[in-house]
Amino acid sequence: MMDEKKPVVAIAEMKPTSAAAPAGLTPAGLVTFTQVGTNRVLVKAVISGLKPHSEHGFHVHAVPDCSDDGMKTGAHFNPDGHPHNDPSHILRHAGAMFNIKADENGVGTTRQEVDTITLTPGRYSIIGMPLITHRDPDDYVSQPLGNAGPRVSCGVIKLETVVTTK
Repeated sequence: MMDEKKPVVAIAEMKPTSAAAPAGLTPAGLVTFTQVGTNRVLVKAVISGLKPHSEHGFHVHAVPDCSDDGMKTGAHFNPDGHPHNDPSHILRHAGAMFNIKADENGVGTTRQEVDTITLTPGRYSIIGMPLITHRDPDDYVSQPLGNAGPRVSCGVIKLETVVTTK
């Protein structure tokens, strides 16, 4: 069980992949992950350089290789082998999250709690996994990955700090 006195925080520095330029995008930003309970992580993201007034698929993938067009990151992080689904569905990929929404300036933000991942060691840990922003929205239906198009930004999730609070 997680020690409540030691919040665990991780970050992913998102950088454009080679798939971004052909889409006319320059997505870059920072995503923070904070362990807020057992298998419960608060995800906060700010990513600029997206298409204004748009949604983009946003997932933890399985292979930490952000090179080239991001395709080497493989499928979504899915230790239980569930089908692709809406992030609120009980049977879904562990790395599934809701789409990130870009404003009129192309700045995408999200704040969501995910109950299928952890930052602590174990089967559901996402430390060292890649985070992907897609060109298009995830439709939450298409198998196996939601038909969200090319992978336009990528960042590997790295443990940032363990802070003791009193």
